[in-house]
Amino acid sequence: MREEYQVTLQSQMGPREGQLTLQYKGSFVTGTLKLVGYVNAVRGLRSEDGTLHLFHSIQTAVSTFPCESILQMQEGHLTGATIAKDCRMQWRGTRVAQNP
Repeated sequence: MREEYQVTLQSQMGPREGQLTLQYKGSFVTGTLKLVGYVNAVRGLRSEDGTLHLFHSIQTAVSTFPCESILQMQEGHLTGATIAKDCRMQWRGTRVAQNP
């Protein structure tokens, strides 16, 4: 299954809009996070309760930050947080497409 979400990350520089695309194979998750003009690979796991544990980078014009994101999915919406070395960012998102 493939899903696309419009997402907003609340960064230290203010809200950043992007797109998260996820593909599922059992409990494994792969995809991309398009944010601030960069496409970042995403990989991780989906637990039985629907929680996503994603590992990815966030690339900016200045640096690339390795991150772990823990997101809850509920009725087409994502909420959660990204944890990076020196910061924590809140997420929210809405599913805009879903394909089998």
